[in-house]
Formats: sequence, C-alpha cells, structure tokens
Amino acid sequence: MRRRPHIVVVGIDTLRPDHLGCYGYQHPTSPGLDALAAQSVVFDAFCAAGIPTTPAFTTLLTGLHPLVHQVVTHPARHRMGGQIASLPQLAQEAGYHTAACDNLVVQGSGRGSWFARGFEQYSGFVYTPFGDQSARITDAALSLAADAADAADAPGDDPLLLFVHYWDPHTPYGPRPPYDTLHYEPGSGPFDLADVRALSPDYYDAFLADMRLRHPDDYAYVMAQYDGEISQVDAQVTRLVEGLTGLGLWDDTVFVVLSDHGECFGEGDFHFDHHGLYDAVTRTVLMMRVPDLAPGRRGALVSHEDLLPTLCDLGEIPLPAYPLTGTSLRPVLTDPTAPGREHVVTVESTRQASVSVRTAGHKLIQPVTALADGTPLPDFYGRTRRPDPLVFDLQADPGERHDLSGECPELTERLRALLEHERTRLLAYHGGPDPLLTQGLGLPFERFLARVLARAPAGR
Repeated sequence: MRRRPHIVVVGIDTLRPDHLGCYGYQHPTSPGLDALAAQSVVFDAFCAAGIPTTPAFTTLLTGLHPLVHQVVTHPARHRMGGQIASLPQLAQEAGYHTAACDNLVVQGSGRGSWFARGFEQYSGFVYTPFGDQSARITDAALSLAADAADAADAPGDDPLLLFVHYWDPHTPYGPRPPYDTLHYEPGSGPFDLADVRALSPDYYDAFLADMRLRHPDDYAYVMAQYDGEISQVDAQVTRLVEGLTGLGLWDDTVFVVLSDHGECFGEGDFHFDHHGLYDAVTRTVLMMRVPDLAPGRRGALVSHEDLLPTLCDLGEIPLPAYPLTGTSLRPVLTDPTAPGREHVVTVESTRQASVSVRTAGHKLIQPVTALADGTPLPDFYGRTRRPDPLVFDLQADPGERHDLSGECPELTERLRALLEHERTRLLAYHGGPDPLLTQGLGLPFERFLARVLARAPAGR
C-alpha cells in the first residue's frame, strides 16, 4: 500500500441503517452496500450529534459538536467561522488533492459556503428529485477521480480526498423504474395513511402530493419509494467502487460510506421526515473499508464528531491546533472489544428544537420550548409544545415507544443532570450563549408548509 491512502467519503443523505440488508433489513434493498460491508468495519451505533443535513455534515467535516461550531439549523442561520478548519482544508495542507461532488454550498441560498473550503475541485449541483441525478453525480465523481489518477502518475505522494454526496433517498421520494415498484407489497405498511394525514391534514396532504405518488393512499407504497431510492443509490455506489477499481485506486483507498441522519416511519408520530431525536433519525450508517484491516462489526457507541480525527489519523493528516470534541476511532477499528463513548449529545433546531443524551442503554430527549428571550418555539406541527422530557430504555424498547420519565424519576434525573453537564462543557469551548436558545428554528411549520404547497402539483 502507498504511504498514505486515498480517502473517499460517500455521504448518502437520509439513509436509515435498518433499511439496509447489512443492518438486518428483510427487503433486498442494498446488494452493493451489503457486499461493501463484507469488506468493511461496520458500526452499529454511529450517532449524529446534530440533525438534519447542514448541522450533521458540518460536524462530520470538522470533528466538532454543533454546540461548538454553532451550526444547529438547516438551512444554516449561523455561518461557521473561518477559524474552524474542515477536513478538506486540513487534507489539502497535508498534501492531499481534494475534490467534491456536493451541493451543501448552495443549501439555504448559499448559506453553507464553508463546505467548499479546502476543495481544489468542487463539482456543485442543485438537488433535483425524480430523475437520474445520482448517476450524474457518480459520473462527475469518477471524472474527478480519473484526474487524480492521472496526476498520480507523477512522482511524489499525492493522495486523493474525494467527497461524494448523494441525495437519494431524501424526500420527495421518486425512484425511477424499476426501483419504484421493486419493493412494493400492497397493503403491507405499518400505518393507515388516513391516520397519518389526520395528524396534520394540510401538511400531509401537501407533503404527499409533492411526491407524485401512483398509490397515494397506501403507506406501503410510500415506504417502497424510500426503499427504491436506496436501491437506486446502491447501484451508483457499486458503480463508484467499480470505477475506482478500474482506475487502479481501490487497493490504496480508505472508502467510507455514511449517512447524515435517518428517516421516521411513525417514530414519535413523525412520518417520511427526519426530525425528533429518535434513533430512527439519529442512528446513522458508517462502514469503513480500510486497506489491510480485517472486516467486522463494532457495537461501540460513536459519534459524527469522531469521523474527522479518524480520517486524519488514517491519512497522517495533522489535526488543528484547537481541541476537537471528536476522537480517532482507530482503537475501535483495530480492536472489536475497544470501548466507545459513554454518551452522545444530539441537538436539533430546524422544525422543532430539542436536545438529547444517549448512552448505550438509555436516552433522554429534552424539548426546547422557548428562546432565551422568551419567544416560544412550537413543535414539528406548529403547535404549542410541552416541556416534559422523554426517557427510553433502548435495550428493552429499541423502537422508543414507551416513555419512562414518569415511572423512573431517578433515571430521568440522572440523565437530565448528565445532559446539562455536557451542554455546559460543550458551550465552554466558545464561551458564548447556547445557539439553541438564540438562533430560532431554521424551518418552522408555517414556512415549511408554504414551501411544500408552492411546489406540490396543482389539483392534489
């Protein structure tokens, strides 16, 4: 193997681990990713520190918790400061050729400008559903990789860092044939769509109309569209691996597949979206294929914060001078028995504001119901929100259906104290106010509903 490996990071937006075969799903959605998993170290408890997309990827690429880098909303209401370095900046300074196929820069009218920092080549795009965009992203990524392979013919250590961001299976779901019906079993869904629409009729009528569904009254069909998009992007990841192999890069490549967050199908009364700090959303995909490292599974609790220091460790890339909140996973990669984190703190402030602490066995979710100035923060559906915490036993109740906060007051207080201690510790990194209490929601209900209504097909 070359002295320093190439690094390819594939981010698959909204990919829920338990809808992949390698994470136990019953439908054959992911033959390519399953084959890749067999060559990789697969993490079963890789948790987001912030959701949804913009906070998550900012953490993944900086090694800092959202309460530290302060990007807590999507789209961003805070521009990340120039004093914080990202993975491509660090890699470029260490001699890597850096390239990306990504659209995070254009998210929220260009308010994600920091995502382009450090990339020598940045192939940007505007996310467009219902087409073949994932195939075109693969084409662009392989073109960038071919440029790097040509440059590698010159003497010297010139490894590649490539970031590829796919948006399948994000809403609105709309896989192309044959993926649109590949996993459809009529009437097999876990809910009646009429009951879902009743939660917030204006919202769900518009949201589902936006998907242009052929069977708009069958929950199973909607889920099949999500699963079909997984199969659609699975084929593209396979193409990417085959292309890197054909270019002669694969043997020397650390190849990472991850997701920024998952998706809810009923958890917490959320459907077809990724808010609420349930494991359906915060537990994410991570598989790392590392040359000369035996494949296997890891149950250790780890965080998005840990990706940057891990890749810097594997690529001999110096870390920034300031302290990170993430730590390298090399010990966990090399030793299946190595411990992970004792807990992960996760925040959201886009459709509603919450903060949670998750241990290996339990989780507490604390709603944030008002800003520091007293301005109330509504829930996901625009309603007045209760401040009561939720507590779950993740071993006995992995679906997080039974709130224990009233039954187990000692457990609740212990988790609440841990959460407040960790919030205080994280905020001390910058010494400023809590961004959850100052920035407000990125996409409150009324604004999001107006956006969906504006693009939903007429007459639906």
